[in-house]
Amino acid sequence: MKQAISTANVGEILRLLRISFDLSISDLSDKTKISKSYISEIEKGIKTPSEKIIKNYSTGLNIPEKILNDLLNNYSQMHLPYQQLLLDMLKTISKL
Repeated sequence: MKQAISTANVGEILRLLRISFDLSISDLSDKTKISKSYISEIEKGIKTPSEKIIKNYSTGLNIPEKILNDLLNNYSQMHLPYQQLLLDMLKTISKL
């Protein structure tokens, strides 16, 4: 069963992941097959990504979908400084 993702900071987390992979929005769009405008709206918190979009991120960033969902669920409600949030996420990803 899929876990529901809390949406409080999902866009910020996805933006930090994109930045941590050193990708522009255009690069991420190419890898995920998600339009640049939609990625921008997600990162700004205007849109909430569907399960399909999360799967596209997972595939495009080469992160297992379960790990990406766990990151989104674990960090979307936290209010950590960006540096700490980024370090914690990178530690998780580096264990793959």
